[in-house]
Amino acid sequence: MPYKILVADDDLDNRTIAQVALERAGYDVIIATDGDEALGRIIAEKPDVVLLDLSMPRLDGWEVAGRVRADKTVAHIPIIAFTAHGLAGDELKAKAAGCDDYVSKPCPPKIMVERITYWAGRARLPSEAA
Repeated sequence: MPYKILVADDDLDNRTIAQVALERAGYDVIIATDGDEALGRIIAEKPDVVLLDLSMPRLDGWEVAGRVRADKTVAHIPIIAFTAHGLAGDELKAKAAGCDDYVSKPCPPKIMVERITYWAGRARLPSEAA
């Protein structure tokens, strides 16, 4: 069964680049165009990995990450911050908000796919508690 990846970004170009690269790599891709839609799709569809823009309308990525981590049903899903934020400390801030990884835009599609492959593999590892 292919991994399911949620791409949440309000920019059409960024969504398209990510979707094409991920589908070529064999992933099923779910799209969200704002933070509110992203949160709803994460809860409803439980993707294997979330690629999350931090600057989106309705709910920003910082808030989405925090809400995902607070929800026991989806808190385990890896979140990769996918952002044009490049200020010193933003990566640490994203991780403090609940993101597992941080990828700056623009990002070569190959690197993005490699990061998602890493986290998708970890998402399906058997739980140590099991």
